[in-house]
Amino acid sequence: MYLMKPEDFEPWVGRAVRVATVPEPVELTLIRLQRKPLFIGAEREPFSLFFEAPDDVYLLDAAYEFDCGRGGPYTILISQLQPRNGRRRYQAVFN
Repeated sequence: MYLMKPEDFEPWVGRAVRVATVPEPVELTLIRLQRKPLFIGAEREPFSLFFEAPDDVYLLDAAYEFDCGRGGPYTILISQLQPRNGRRRYQAVFN
């Protein structure tokens, strides 16, 4: 299994990414990639991805197929964050 790295997503920051949902795909914008300190024994550098979407794009906390990053699409688990300025926000954490 391929372990995703921050470098896989850097080219996508600021761009729309397609998310496979039913009945049709939706788009989220990858607004930020946050690197975290490497800890001893880690297989990869920990990082988080932050996405935004219009208020009418509502996704549950779940794993979705994201068409972004090198070698994708990737199955990514996202969690909802508090909406801000009429935009929905989501986070994916990779430890």
